[in-house]
Amino acid sequence: MKVTFFLGRFPIPSETFVLNQITSLIDLGHEVNIVAVWPGANDYKHKKYFDYNLKDKTHYLLPDEKKGTLAKTLNRLLSIVGHIGRKQVRTAMDSKRFGVHAKSLLLPAVIAKNTHPVQSDVVIAHFGTEGVLAMKLRELGLLKGAICTVFHGIDISQKEILQRYQADYRRLFKETELLMPISYLWKSKLEKMGCPADKVEVFRMGVNVDDYNYQPRTLAHERLELISVARLMEKKGLDVAIKACALLKDRNVDFRYRIIGHGPLTEKMRALVDELNLNDHVSLLGFQPQHKVKEFLAESDIFMLPSVTGADGDMEGIPVALMEAMAVGLPVVSTFHSGIPELIEHQKSGWLAPEYDSEALADIIVNIINNKDSLRQTLDNARFKIETEFNEDIANKKLSQSLARSFT
Repeated sequence: MKVTFFLGRFPIPSETFVLNQITSLIDLGHEVNIVAVWPGANDYKHKKYFDYNLKDKTHYLLPDEKKGTLAKTLNRLLSIVGHIGRKQVRTAMDSKRFGVHAKSLLLPAVIAKNTHPVQSDVVIAHFGTEGVLAMKLRELGLLKGAICTVFHGIDISQKEILQRYQADYRRLFKETELLMPISYLWKSKLEKMGCPADKVEVFRMGVNVDDYNYQPRTLAHERLELISVARLMEKKGLDVAIKACALLKDRNVDFRYRIIGHGPLTEKMRALVDELNLNDHVSLLGFQPQHKVKEFLAESDIFMLPSVTGADGDMEGIPVALMEAMAVGLPVVSTFHSGIPELIEHQKSGWLAPEYDSEALADIIVNIINNKDSLRQTLDNARFKIETEFNEDIANKKLSQSLARSFT
């Protein structure tokens, strides 16, 4: 089967779930190519990207654009001017028909720059907003194939996106073939938004269990080693984790907390660490390649990810970082947020605190320390959950079989 992954940007360091799904479908024998609107990270160093020669499998619809609305508009106008005689380009400028993608000139710029249709059996679009763009490009003849859209989190929770794409999502539900939310929570929401139930099927993101050596923690380090792996943005709740660390310090817990990742709130997090006098305890290590992340996880005792609903409504899906931590035998501490309770059952396969509650987070960590001799069953339950329900191999075989059954 010929499968095209349709993405906004590629590659993106924080989106290892996309990379892993791409390589899994290649391993399963599919002919895979990638269409991205723009290039992603120039300094991307993930081993799989090079091992699978994904650079040569990727086609970019547009070059990277300068920041700022005016600069983008001018660049897109320049792309369009020489091709305005083409009917498809003029059609793509119809704002009544194509909405925000026509008004922003993104759609006509893409059509102007690309003349050869991408032929596929299936187009897998990651994020609802990309699914909408793929739908419009198919309508204009640039993409061929059934469109299957993966809904993750921000695309179905952020208030601005839901408002801006309200009409487009209704069209997506009606005109495309399959909606693939990553959680049952999002499945329910899609159906409440008007998507026919027979077009919605939950497909989990997962991890390659064989890549994660299970070593159930005993908290044997003299100093407690805490870790988070996350993009530094509001919904990850890392400010809550840092405040919980201040409470641990007040309770005379000897610990180190390492945060791996970068993002728009990096400087804000550094300032909070300074403000709470935690520089001797908390380190922000920035982005690390996946093999280094595994090394840091192997050195750690407890994994924290106290996710929250952002002020703009943005929510998680089910964070892959939690799955990775559970797979290696780390106790995981998170929150009653979005689809996370579908992954972590409180006090059975991990621990969950209310959102924004740093005191509850600190209480849980102290409780884990005080009951470390009874950790093993919880960690075994967590590993079993990953092996059976969030196993990348099982999830992608299910996806492959479902696509083959429906679209060949």
